[in-house]
Amino acid sequence: MIYEPKPNKGTLWPNDYKTDEKHPDWKGDIFLDQALLRRLLNGEPLLKLSVSGWDNTSGAKRRISIQASEPFKPAQSPKPVQSSPPPMDDEDIPF
Repeated sequence: MIYEPKPNKGTLWPNDYKTDEKHPDWKGDIFLDQALLRRLLNGEPLLKLSVSGWDNTSGAKRRISIQASEPFKPAQSPKPVQSSPPPMDDEDIPF
């Protein structure tokens, strides 16, 4: 089966070549789609991505599947419009 990269997804594998404590424990790749890359090309100096990971195994070797996305932004609900009380009529005054 041929591996076909999926947009904004990748894999981290244990770093079998780690020889120093400063070397990473995991290494891998992620394939970013054009929409995310376009933001960088349009002049954004930094692009913040959210990264999620899932434990997986491939044969006897453990791996972490990863996915990149734009950070979650909660939908802004419209602020309720405060209505003013209706204008008082002379008939509303009790005296």
